[in-house]
Amino acid sequence: MNSERTIFSQIMDFLPMYEFRKCISRYSGNYKVK
Repeated sequence: MNSERTIFSQIMDFLPMYEFRKCISRYSGNYKVK
């Protein structure tokens, strides 16, 4: 099992939350998400 942090969690530390949400809304990241 991998004990290191995932790349996604490292990116989330780097990006502010509003930038992440802006990317989600730009690329329709929540499309068909329940």
